Amino acid sequence: MNGETPDPLEFEHALLDAAGAAALVERLHDLDAFWIARHARLPFHTLGATNYYDLTANPARPYARLAARYNPLLLAQFGALYASVAATLAARLDAAVAYLAETEPDTALPGFHIFGAHAEFAARAEHDVLHGDWFRQRDGDAFPGNPIHVDTAHLALGLDARARLAGEATPLATLSFTLPLALPEAGAGMRLWGFGHEAAPVGDGAHQQARLRHAPTREHAYRSGALFVHSGTRYHQARGFPVVPGQYRITLQGHGVWLGGAWRLFW
Repeated sequence: MNGETPDPLEFEHALLDAAGAAALVERLHDLDAFWIARHARLPFHTLGATNYYDLTANPARPYARLAARYNPLLLAQFGALYASVAATLAARLDAAVAYLAETEPDTALPGFHIFGAHAEFAARAEHDVLHGDWFRQRDGDAFPGNPIHVDTAHLALGLDARARLAGEATPLATLSFTLPLALPEAGAGMRLWGFGHEAAPVGDGAHQQARLRHAPTREHAYRSGALFVHSGTRYHQARGFPVVPGQYRITLQGHGVWLGGAWRLFW
């Protein structure tokens, strides 16, 4: 497609059956007292620290503090799930896989996105925003938009810079993954473009928006319990948020970086 090449890291793997996913959703609801509200008004929470709320564009930078608080809880409640995700990735990628928090406890384990239902989550063209715009609007009362972005979590944590100082080859290889556990009845997934920053650079917002608006895309439909993996280096956007009361979109989210001879997973 216009000279664009397939993402070599993209795959889907059936990890959980329906009963297994439902049991995890029930456990997450039992832990709702620990959910972190991520919007002043809309029903969006995480369970766990995340770089894009707790580090990037956040002067308080509570990331390390929240990671130290939530990592033990996540391991105690979902240790078997973390082991299964790591084993699956190791088998599919034919490489060592570990959690970055094992050696750097101030980094967050992969955690959970929890979207309840709200009418403002209905898809609209005006909700499609660039990542920079989303960060500027993130903490207001209005719906901040649905960002089209490339994953740069490893840069937020300074991993690329540290690797370069240590003599490792950079830019570091990356991956991102989503494990859907509960989905709205209308469906959900990820919208994918065939290119990344090299074709629509961040510094040129007008060109970036025009390129993304007119470029062909495809949508990957999530299946509950099926792990979806991609490199994170192509533009992508979450699709399908709950608008019907009582429905949820709940996913395990994480990133990985190739560092020290292994894929190191974090959030």
